[in-house]
Amino acid sequence: MMCKLLGFLPVMFAASVIVFAPVTVHADVTANTAVVLSAEEQAALDAAAAQALALQQASLQALLDQQVAAATAAAQAAAAQAEAAQAAAIVTAAGMTYIDINIDAQTLTYFVNGVPFISTSCVTGGPGNGTPRGFYTILNKVPGKYLKGPTWNVWVDRWMRFTGNVGIHDASWRRKFGGNIYKSNGSHGCVNIPFAAADQLYNTAPVGTVVYVH
Repeated sequence: MMCKLLGFLPVMFAASVIVFAPVTVHADVTANTAVVLSAEEQAALDAAAAQALALQQASLQALLDQQVAAATAAAQAAAAQAEAAQAAAIVTAAGMTYIDINIDAQTLTYFVNGVPFISTSCVTGGPGNGTPRGFYTILNKVPGKYLKGPTWNVWVDRWMRFTGNVGIHDASWRRKFGGNIYKSNGSHGCVNIPFAAADQLYNTAPVGTVVYVH
């Protein structure tokens, strides 16, 4: 009986053997994989980012510059319009009789009742000594006097002061007037005109005459 049982045991164990099939585990690590760039690739990436930022900043700056330029132009136009309106009001109140000094054109014109009576080229203040712009009046007239300063002491035959120490006068030391002389050899702020024009203006424009410098 025992032999029979022992002879049966191998059969039972054989029947009880569990066979484990191999299992392959696939791990998805793509999402957690770090990309390592070389130094050259990182430098190229940084350069591209810096270029993109620079372009963006340049675009914003250009837009800002355009807006500032437009605002400045509008302000200048408004100021010019206001000045023109003021000039019209003042010369109208003066009966259209006034002395017009145009710095850009380097001309002096004496209008009487709106009609040019005296017109001449002039030389105004040079760089650093510009003739003051604005509205003034002839404050006093002197037939002849010395004009003195730190580096000058000159005689003029006709002096017509309109603000501070600035006035209209002849300049016998000059051979030419007008043009761009004032940019390189301008006055110390006064308005230089030829003697003939200075003499005529002195004799016809009374104290109190409006002077418009622009």
